[in-house]
Amino acid sequence: MRFLHTADLHLGRQFNGLSLEADHAAILDQIAAAALAHEVDALVIAGDVFDRAAPPASAVRQFNAFLTRIRAETGAAVVMIAGNHDSGDRIEAMSVMTDTARALIRGTVAAEEPPLILADAAGPVAFSALPFAWEYAAREAFGDETLTSPEDVLRAQIGAARAALPEGARWVVVAHGTVAGASVSEAERPLARIGGVETVGAELFDGAHYVALGHLHRPQSAGRPEIRYAGAPLAFGFDEAGEEKSMNLVEID
Repeated sequence: MRFLHTADLHLGRQFNGLSLEADHAAILDQIAAAALAHEVDALVIAGDVFDRAAPPASAVRQFNAFLTRIRAETGAAVVMIAGNHDSGDRIEAMSVMTDTARALIRGTVAAEEPPLILADAAGPVAFSALPFAWEYAAREAFGDETLTSPEDVLRAQIGAARAALPEGARWVVVAHGTVAGASVSEAERPLARIGGVETVGAELFDGAHYVALGHLHRPQSAGRPEIRYAGAPLAFGFDEAGEEKSMNLVEID
């Protein structure tokens, strides 16, 4: 099983008042070309597809054209979640007309987390797509008023995803957050209230064979080698100047 992991596209973003539309077009071309060249089984986008909840129409058209290309030119399934910059409802709406055998697109938090199941010669691989959610939305979804931090929310989501796993499946978790010990950048928005703790522990992902993370813009591991940020494909802050950008090509045997 081979898949491509990217995140934090931030389509529609400007940099110091300058449009990044041409830069984003180049990046989307590179992602599509990599998916085609490596014959990936899935393309994983771990949140912050757009830079704001109401992105410009040009950014929406750009992304729709990209997804159309992925569908037409590759055999890849698409696994995608909303990040903290996205409108969860907008991302969720993209799932309405998709082929559920080839796409898992999640924008809003839910108490049940059925995975997308793909298979290879070694058996099933389950992709759990856990969209970013603020505490108030998670409390309503799970009926649990004790959810008061990003870690509480993600723990509830992981529990729901784990309960839906088929027996013996290899497990890929897609999430959006800050894992303790990871390196942050200046362009990222906080995920907790002022004074709150936004980090989550790596132990939350116990049992997952790969964790595809979004939110932090530097490509890096977080706690364990299989817990990884793809990083943003473009630099969005001066502290990222000169950094090498990348995608993660993942193979699970």
